[in-house]
Amino acid sequence: MNQELIQALQVGNTPGYWYSHAYIIASIIYIFNNPKKNKESNWVLPQIPIWVILEVFMILTAGQDGILFVLVMLVIGFINFFSISIAVEGDIKRKIYYTIRTFILGEFAGSLGWQVYYFIFNQKYISHIRIAEASTMFITYAIVFGIAFFAEKRHQKSNREFDITGRALSGIAATALATYAFSNLSYVVTNTPFTTMYNSELYMIRTGADFMGVVLLYMYHELMMESAEKVEALTIKHMLELQYSQYQASEQTIELVNQKYHDLKHQIRMLQRDMVDDERSEYLDQMMKEIRHYEAQYKTGNRILDTVLSSEAMKCQSKGIEITCVTDGYAIEFMQPMDISALFFNALDNAIEGTEKIENPKERLIYLTVDKQKSFIRIHVENTYTGKIQFRHHLPVTTKSNKNVHGYGVKSMKQIAEKYGGSIRAEAVDGWFKLYILIPIPR
Repeated sequence: MNQELIQALQVGNTPGYWYSHAYIIASIIYIFNNPKKNKESNWVLPQIPIWVILEVFMILTAGQDGILFVLVMLVIGFINFFSISIAVEGDIKRKIYYTIRTFILGEFAGSLGWQVYYFIFNQKYISHIRIAEASTMFITYAIVFGIAFFAEKRHQKSNREFDITGRALSGIAATALATYAFSNLSYVVTNTPFTTMYNSELYMIRTGADFMGVVLLYMYHELMMESAEKVEALTIKHMLELQYSQYQASEQTIELVNQKYHDLKHQIRMLQRDMVDDERSEYLDQMMKEIRHYEAQYKTGNRILDTVLSSEAMKCQSKGIEITCVTDGYAIEFMQPMDISALFFNALDNAIEGTEKIENPKERLIYLTVDKQKSFIRIHVENTYTGKIQFRHHLPVTTKSNKNVHGYGVKSMKQIAEKYGGSIRAEAVDGWFKLYILIPIPR
């Protein structure tokens, strides 16, 4: 038997490669299940030299104690942070958060695997150490990381964004620090009610504390996700109500403007009939052309869509944006008024926000089409834009710093499309942002 391994079993130290393997697998789980920093390149290749450095460092520094042990752990923490940092998208708080979770999950897997192996060795159930060691590591890691992978995968499917606040990160860091300190306290002092000098008890304490750390961090994550879900639901509900109120206000305003427009138009025509002076007649013609912009321009067959388009057209006019709409309002009659107003207000507000940043007014263009295609309603919005758009799951993500406040317009549209059994996706092609919404027509 390898002398180093015998000594490790006798003194209670776990070989460094048990933990290095565990940290690497844990980092793969969190990197794989989170948005990547660079989606166009392979994230695995840059990780390979980091994994090699971690393996070599942990093997060379195994068995250190005192201040050297603390320094070694700090270096390991930094290597794990660097691994997460170059692969995972997000701010530094998010990267620290997943580094902490990587570390505690790796600690638990390493502790559990070694404890099982120590038990097998101590009971003399085996005769060939290396095969048993490799088999024990493989089986325990497969179980621990398999469960962790599917638990994280479940979060990824929800596609929910949440910000990690400084306060939340402090709580998570304190939990992880307390877990690690308690799990390794017996290596520092033995004569206390919470520590032991016997290996079997030491492994029990260490594995138990690490397990509690994994569970607490997972529950913390669940609470943050649940909180983000509640905030999202309340915000979207509030947004729908606000946009419907906006629609009602716009409807009243447009009706009033139309009424005044028609009154003024008739008055100008009466004046034109009595006008003999060419110069004054030309002046009245010019007035007629100018006020024509205020006439309601859309008759799509759907009163709510007419109001939304007229309101958005006024915004476009004030921002120097050319908007072209080819819409069949009858096709969306089955949708609820609040959903129609929210869907088109969001789609066109986003298009206006993307287009108004273009310097050349001639390039500020928006196209909207609503039509039937076989048994589906197809809603298509195209607009020119400038800058970079990030996508996740075929939808744009907000580039604004506070994701707990922004980005609900797209979520609202997705929720409405899915409510009618439809789908939504977007893409950016050659300076054009394109939004596609497909909704089945009810039979």
